[in-house]
Amino acid sequence: MKILISTIFDYPHEGGLSTHITTLKKGLIEHGHEVDILSWSDCSKRHRLFIRGLTFSIKRMNKGKGQLFGDRQRMNWLKRKLAKIYQEYDVVNTQDIFATLAAKDLNIKTVQTVHGYYTYEATSRGAIQNQSPEAHQAKRYEQEAYTSADDIVCVDQRLKEYVRAESGREAHMIHNSVDSSLFNISSEEIDQVRQTYQLPKDQSILLVPRRLTEKNGVIYPILALPKILKQFPNTLLVYAGSGELIDTLKQVASKLNASSHIAFLGSVPHSDMIGLYKLTDIVLIPSIHAKGVEEATSIAALEGMTAGKPVIAGAVGGLKELIQHQENGLLFENKNEHDLAEQVLSLLNNSELSHALAKNAQHYVERNHSHLASARTILEIYSS
Repeated sequence: MKILISTIFDYPHEGGLSTHITTLKKGLIEHGHEVDILSWSDCSKRHRLFIRGLTFSIKRMNKGKGQLFGDRQRMNWLKRKLAKIYQEYDVVNTQDIFATLAAKDLNIKTVQTVHGYYTYEATSRGAIQNQSPEAHQAKRYEQEAYTSADDIVCVDQRLKEYVRAESGREAHMIHNSVDSSLFNISSEEIDQVRQTYQLPKDQSILLVPRRLTEKNGVIYPILALPKILKQFPNTLLVYAGSGELIDTLKQVASKLNASSHIAFLGSVPHSDMIGLYKLTDIVLIPSIHAKGVEEATSIAALEGMTAGKPVIAGAVGGLKELIQHQENGLLFENKNEHDLAEQVLSLLNNSELSHALAKNAQHYVERNHSHLASARTILEIYSS
């Protein structure tokens, strides 16, 4: 089978979507199929700059209009590219609603993978104003995409229910997956990552591998940090990711006199992320419920578990499906920094519990989130 994976976003880029595409492609190829990727990164630099300039100008007048304009322009470019090549493929697996709409009028079988809530996420990060005409239009785009796809895959149960409520369609549910072989790295490679990011060996490291946006709850580890430092003053909170909340996080850290215990690494290549997981003591996935948005089956959580580290996550969305509290990780109450601090302290005070959770998590991912098993399941959907 010849498969095209398409998206209006850049590839590769920071975040779970890019990792999902890489992992899916590898699994499909290992099953003997041919896979290509078509993304916004394939667009010419000149056209990208032209669209970026127009989008920026419109956003200055109306953020929401600018957001939708930019995404529609990416969709139109993708549609033109697809029109030239779609006959080469048996199926296109779209990774966002606009990629689905780009394929809508072409005679090609389309499977959409739903990773999140386009409208709610755009309003959550301030790209579109809640209840605005642009928000209503965005929701119509979602509904049109879900209706037009030949089949739909969601990465958690809540997303599956959301698609049903918005479109009446029944979707398949396939959790995100991880290629565990990537985590077989040497101590020398781990030390190189430590040196690259100037991370000490003599401190307990709490890693937040998250884009710095509201739904990811990235403010809560900082709010929890003072309580943690009272018992474990030799603790370093490390953020690996970029986003619109960076200035806010730094201001809050300063007010709490915690800046010296926090490192902001910015965007980190995925190859380095593996080393970061390996040198970390605890992985934090502090996602929250924000403006209708909840975390799906977090790839960052899966990667932390695969790396053999204890994961503490917000008790929301797909994270509650992934992590069984006190069995293969810990959950903390939504938006409750005190509970988060207590969960961190429970691990720092009990190395046996930390080790047991990490070991159980590793085994759980191996059994339930293999990239080969996920690829096999989605191939059955392609074939049908």
